[in-house]
Amino acid sequence: MKNKFAEQLSLALDRHKESTQQQVADGTHISPGQLSRLKNGSRNTDPQIRKSLANKINDFWLKYSGARENFGVLSFQNDHRLQGDMFSALMKQREEQSQREKLETEFEEAIAVKPRDRTPAQQLVIERYPREYAEEISAEITDLAKKAEYAGISMDKLQEVIDKVNRQNG
Repeated sequence: MKNKFAEQLSLALDRHKESTQQQVADGTHISPGQLSRLKNGSRNTDPQIRKSLANKINDFWLKYSGARENFGVLSFQNDHRLQGDMFSALMKQREEQSQREKLETEFEEAIAVKPRDRTPAQQLVIERYPREYAEEISAEITDLAKKAEYAGISMDKLQEVIDKVNRQNG
């Protein structure tokens, strides 16, 4: 079974036919056989290989998939019922955002309590919130990218915008 990075790698190689698999393998210092296994999902990748591949192929979706995997962030795009259905994906994202906003309120209330006075439920909210927040960020970026793609904005242009924001904000 393919993992998300393997799926995105396969799609990126198909989208960027100007580079052969041999050139990609050579440019990332892996063998063509290893690249094939990575593409088929029969071999796991480490963060450095994901980064090298994403930089060599220079594909937005591959870079984003690698970043999500590197940091263990999930994406609502893993829900195969939503893929390709912009409206359903947007509605799902908004529903998840609403749930996270509720959790954020609970988190803020819980951290206002002295640690020794927190209930087990409050401690659970404190432990759960950072993961939920990271998922929200991932969902927002995925939503932005899908909308840009739908609007005809190239992923290269979107990447330029993201790079500029990252340089300005760190």
